[in-house]
Amino acid sequence: MNDEKKLKMLQEYKEWALSQKGEGYTLSFYRDKYDHISVSTDYAEGTVAFYPLDNFNVVEMSVVNKITTEAVFYLHFELKDMDHAKGLFEEMISAVRKQETSRSIKVLLCCSSGITTHYFLEKLRNANELLNLDMEFDAVSYNNLYVKGYDKDVVLLAPQIAFELDKVSEILSEKIVKAVPTSIFGAYDVSGLIRFVRNVINETERQKKEKMLPAERMEFKNTPRMLIISIIVEYASIRFVYRIYDAGTVTHQDEVIKQRFEILDLEDMLDWEFARFPGIEVICINSPGVFVNGHMTFRSAGIYDVDVASMFKDKYGKNFLFVNDANAMALGCYGLQKKTRNLSFYFHPHAARTAGVGNVVNGQLYTGQCNLAGEMQYLHKIINYSKEPDELLKTPEGTLEIVAKYLISIIATFDPEQIVISCDMVYDLNMLRQEIAKVVQEAYIPELIKVDDVIEYMFVGGMMICVQELSKQRMNHVPDLMDV
Repeated sequence: MNDEKKLKMLQEYKEWALSQKGEGYTLSFYRDKYDHISVSTDYAEGTVAFYPLDNFNVVEMSVVNKITTEAVFYLHFELKDMDHAKGLFEEMISAVRKQETSRSIKVLLCCSSGITTHYFLEKLRNANELLNLDMEFDAVSYNNLYVKGYDKDVVLLAPQIAFELDKVSEILSEKIVKAVPTSIFGAYDVSGLIRFVRNVINETERQKKEKMLPAERMEFKNTPRMLIISIIVEYASIRFVYRIYDAGTVTHQDEVIKQRFEILDLEDMLDWEFARFPGIEVICINSPGVFVNGHMTFRSAGIYDVDVASMFKDKYGKNFLFVNDANAMALGCYGLQKKTRNLSFYFHPHAARTAGVGNVVNGQLYTGQCNLAGEMQYLHKIINYSKEPDELLKTPEGTLEIVAKYLISIIATFDPEQIVISCDMVYDLNMLRQEIAKVVQEAYIPELIKVDDVIEYMFVGGMMICVQELSKQRMNHVPDLMDV
C-alpha cells in the first residue's frame, strides 16, 4: 500500500470513528501534533490517537477509569485492516461503558450468614442516596465472600467473624480488608462506618510484597535479540506483556490490556514490534491453552486447534515458539533457583475452574507426547469431591480440597522435590499439607512454596525455551536447562 492510500485509509478511519456517536458518551476530535479522538463519560476517558509515521499508520487506544485512575484498556496497532480496526474501536467503547458500574468506591460488608448486615446495609444505602456519597455498599455471607470480594475495593468483616481477618487479608491481598469495630456495628452507626471507611482508605499505602528478582539474575550473555510475549488472564481483563531482550537484558517493554483474547491481537503486537525493532531472531509466546505441533487450543477464548505456528511463520518468515503459561512458569522458577532439578509449578488463577501444572524432571521440562502433561482439566472430570467443584471453589476451605487432590496426583505421578503454588485462595500451607497428609505420608510430601507474582517466571521460562531451541539448532543436542 503506497503512502497516499495509507493516509486515505487513516482519514476514512477517523471519519468512521467520529460518526460512532452513541448514548451515554461524548465524542470529541482534537487536532494537534497528532490527531486524537476523546470518548468521555462521567466515569471513564477513552482516547484514540493517530500517528502517521514514515512507513505505516499507528493507532493507539486507551481507557482510564476516572475514579480509580486505573488503565483498563490499552493497545496500539498498525492500521491495515479496516474491519479489524473497527472491531477494536467497538471493544474500546465497550470498555468505556463498563466503567459506569465501577464509578464509586465499592464497599462489601460480610458476616457469617448475611442476615445481620441486611438492616445495616439498607441504612447505608439510604444515607448514600441522601448524601450522594461516592460509595457503593453491598453485603454478603462469608460463604460467598470470595465470589464477590474480588470485585470490591473495601471488605469489612462483622465483629462475629473478625477472627477470619488474617485469612481474608491474605486471600484478598489486593483489597483493603478490615474488621468493623463492635461499637459501630452493634449500634448500626452509619456515619461512624462511613468515617471508618474514609479513614482506612486514607491510611498509609499498605506495604508491598517483595518482588522476585528479574531475569537479569540469570546469565543470558551472547544470546540474540529475543521477543517474549506473556499472556496473563486476570479476574477482569487479559494482559499481554511483552519484552525485547538483547543479550539477556531488557531493552524494551510494553503492554496491552484487553477484555478478551484474539489471535489478531498477537498479530498487531508482532507487526508493531517487528517494524520498530529489526533483528529479532527468536520469538516465544507464553499463553494459556494447549499447544500441539504448533496448533493452539484455548477454549475460553473460543480457539480450537488453530495452526498458529504455520500462520505466523508464513506471515513473518520467522520461527515461533509457543509455551503453555504454567510450563513457562515452571521453567522460570527452576532457572531462578539452584536447589532442585525436580519441581512442579501449580498455577490456579482466581475464578478458574481448573489449574495448570508445569513439571521439570531431571532438569528438563516434561510435557508428554501431546503436551498434555499438567492439564488438570482432564483430572477435574474424574476426581470425586465432597461437593460440586463450582461450590467448593467459592471458599478457601473448599478450594483447599480441590488443590490438595490435584497435588496428590502430582506427587503420585512425578514425586517432585518442590511444588510451587500460585493460587490466591490457598492462604495456609500448613493446612494444605494436613489435607494432603490424609492420603500421602507426611514424610513423602514435597516442599510447598507459595508465590504471588508469576510474570518474571514466565519471562525467564520463555528465554530458557528460546536458548534451548537455539542450542538444538546450532549444536543438534538438548542441553540441561540449568546450563542455559
